[in-house]
Amino acid sequence: MNIKKLILPIVLFALFGYSNTAFAQSGDKALDKIESVGKKHTSITGSLTQVRTTAAKAKIDMAGTLYYTDKTQFAINYTTPAGNRTVINGQNMLLIAKGKNQKFNLPKSPSMQKLANFLIDAMAGRVKEIATSNNADYTVKESGGTYTVEMTARKKAAKGFSSIRLVYRQSDCVMTEMETVDFSGVSNLYKMTDIKVNTAVDESVFKF
Repeated sequence: MNIKKLILPIVLFALFGYSNTAFAQSGDKALDKIESVGKKHTSITGSLTQVRTTAAKAKIDMAGTLYYTDKTQFAINYTTPAGNRTVINGQNMLLIAKGKNQKFNLPKSPSMQKLANFLIDAMAGRVKEIATSNNADYTVKESGGTYTVEMTARKKAAKGFSSIRLVYRQSDCVMTEMETVDFSGVSNLYKMTDIKVNTAVDESVFKF
């Protein structure tokens, strides 16, 4: 028996198998940190820009202010287009777009409940929960003072996202960027600036 032929596969497995395991553990440690630190965030606010790209590749620019609290509250008040709103307040959700006002009781609307959970979980740093609920595989990269989480759905679904990208600051684990691509090909890129953490938020922004 050729001993070299026997030993080589073992050595390669040891090297690459260990490397892949270490990478996965490193990614999980980052996600555990993001979630742990996220529990300390009672509120997050900031200026928001959003670029929606349609399946036909037309781009729509939007902007506004984002508000989040750990009481299951989330809101975007848009200045462009003026009057548009997205609000989550506990069990209820409001969408105002193009003058159309839609209200949802989330327990009675599974698709909107899933969207609301995604937005709240992303702000709270519950990245593993997002991956589980979207049946997605994920990778975590550390670079330039950020954690970048990229998710890819394991299989196509009638609704939901084919891919998700979330960027968190390493310093305080606050999300600064989010990109989603749904199964129809529509993508949304959100970026936050002028971020404030754990400051008072006017409760009126969550009322409707």
